[in-house]
Amino acid sequence: MSKYIQGLNASQKEAVLHNEGPLLVLAGAGSGKTRVLTSRIARLVGEKRCKPEEILAVTFTNKAAREMQERVSQATSKAAAEKMTLCTFHSLGVKILREHGKILGLAKSFTIIDEHERGAVLKGIMRGEGVRGLKSEDPDEFGQRISLAKNASLNPDEYYKDNPEERKLFRVYNSYNKILLKRQTVDFDDLLLMPLQILNSSPSVLAEYRKRYRFISIDEFQDTNAVQMKLASLLCAPANNIMVVGDDDQGIYSWRGAQIENIISFSSGYKGCKTVVLDKNYRSTSQILNGALAVVSKNRVRKNKEITAAAGEGDPIFHYKGDDEVDEAEWIAQKIFDNNEHTSYDYTSHAILLRTNSMMRRYEEELRRKKIPCVVVGATSFYERKEIKDIISYMRFFANPHDELSLERVLKVPSRGLGSVTMEKLDDLASLRKISIWDAMLRHHEIEGIAGEQSGKLDEFIDFHKRYTGKFESGLLSSAMRALLSECGYVELLKRAYKEEEEARRRIENVEEMVHGLEIYEHKFIRKKPTLSGYLHELALVSSEEDEKNDGKKKNGAVLMTLHKSKGLEFPVVFLAGLDSEYMPSPRAAAQGSIEEERRLFYVGMTRARKQLYLTYPGQKVFRGNMKAVTPCPFLSEIPEEFLDGKIGQRQDKERMDYLDDFFKQMQEKLDNGELKAQNSELSQNRGSLYAG
Repeated sequence: MSKYIQGLNASQKEAVLHNEGPLLVLAGAGSGKTRVLTSRIARLVGEKRCKPEEILAVTFTNKAAREMQERVSQATSKAAAEKMTLCTFHSLGVKILREHGKILGLAKSFTIIDEHERGAVLKGIMRGEGVRGLKSEDPDEFGQRISLAKNASLNPDEYYKDNPEERKLFRVYNSYNKILLKRQTVDFDDLLLMPLQILNSSPSVLAEYRKRYRFISIDEFQDTNAVQMKLASLLCAPANNIMVVGDDDQGIYSWRGAQIENIISFSSGYKGCKTVVLDKNYRSTSQILNGALAVVSKNRVRKNKEITAAAGEGDPIFHYKGDDEVDEAEWIAQKIFDNNEHTSYDYTSHAILLRTNSMMRRYEEELRRKKIPCVVVGATSFYERKEIKDIISYMRFFANPHDELSLERVLKVPSRGLGSVTMEKLDDLASLRKISIWDAMLRHHEIEGIAGEQSGKLDEFIDFHKRYTGKFESGLLSSAMRALLSECGYVELLKRAYKEEEEARRRIENVEEMVHGLEIYEHKFIRKKPTLSGYLHELALVSSEEDEKNDGKKKNGAVLMTLHKSKGLEFPVVFLAGLDSEYMPSPRAAAQGSIEEERRLFYVGMTRARKQLYLTYPGQKVFRGNMKAVTPCPFLSEIPEEFLDGKIGQRQDKERMDYLDDFFKQMQEKLDNGELKAQNSELSQNRGSLYAG
């Protein structure tokens, strides 16, 4: 027996032993998909069906990519794994842009902007062109629409302009792309769209990557968007040696542009595609798994699959209907406390999963009141703190002085004494000559009307840039950064800005941690030349994800997180809390006809539980100063009685639940008949009265 399939079940072996041609692996929750994916890669290399460098394996988070790297290293060797390309889609995009970005006019030193900086760029465009938002003056609206357009691989010229709103979006989208290119910056969506443009426009480059990557594997395929699907299809042709792994029942990211159709229709799009269903769940007990499957099977758009639990029958799914919101939170906290005191489930064994971040406060307060340690996943990211953004802006500026957002921040922290009139004149020259603000600074002596004092300050700043560019290029990055911060008096700035000693100390520690990150990067690339651009590329990809240190593992406390953030995790004991029909399914999803995705989200939450699952909601809540009866989440009624420890709260209110069922049926009919788009507003307005107590 091949060592690569030892300990695998029949369906896992079938997937691992697949050689060439397209392969779809439908991997239910807890079915061992990562082991299957890495074992197949190890076998292909170990049996010399391909060289390590001919392997491309793509996933969605840096954490998952690292786990894949570790497992492949164990199954092959560290040397072999290092020759493979095991990365995220965005990291692959960075690689392609570094190697061939010049085709689109992008230098290797390009920088990556985050959502906050994207908003600043869009705000400037709106101001400059006199454009209001789609429904308000919020640039985030444009940002979201542009992001969805890019994820759908739509360029500005391909965007429909049939009405005033779309023409407005076209203008902003077009200007946005031009400004990013001028500043030699990209956003995260560009890390996917621009590589696709390169591969489509350059047959020689496409041929290079097809020759390089003979075997392609993609994890979490249900989360792919249109651009990622096109990238995968381009790279794997014509041999189509592509393995995709995923679970259509866990597709919960359509709001990011993910298309569930990619995995649903994959087998029909690839001739001779083999489909393997991983039908054993090694995480949850059968009571939990079967209850969850009963819910998600109500979806009409899904692949039918039979999955059985390997962990035994276990306890039934528990439930609790609180008297009110306070009582529900108190009951959960008490249950966690009692488990820690009297069972093998300590505090870290528990997770409270909620539909939205805004629901967390009352549960967190109750846990802290009972002195139960807890971790709230989704708190302010390390990279979103002001002092960290300041440091990153300095790094970006010295890596790419044409990054005007970073330049603007550097000029203010500390203030370089450049007045608004001077900056306006620089902006005018930049607009006239179609150059960056930095280039205009270098030519500031050509501008009439800049006072002698202001001209001197510009010369000082240009000299400052020249000196530290030399330090960053010739010495250690961390030493140069420490010298820069010392010269700028940055620590003293923090002490003056934050009078409270403890707060100032924490922020200074954050700055030191950031510089320490440079030291770690230098050590990691000690055999190569560490560069600011390289460090920033790594940093941008990491900080774009949720704070991985708060992933709910290895923490000394119960975890609170949203259902979306829980995907990919597991806990011995899970509470799906606040199951109020006005939160789950979300009103917006209901109005947009996304009930099936909300049902998948509920399924994801249920299948995070290994041993015990609790479903809770309050019987009533405060609404505008009065108590209002709560109707429980309608998905609760879809769990068969045989998997429950009793009736779910208001389940006996058959008339109300039948009304909700009729509501879902009507929405599905409208969706099928193409009527839903026109009805969105009406459905949103009617939902509140529908669910009123």
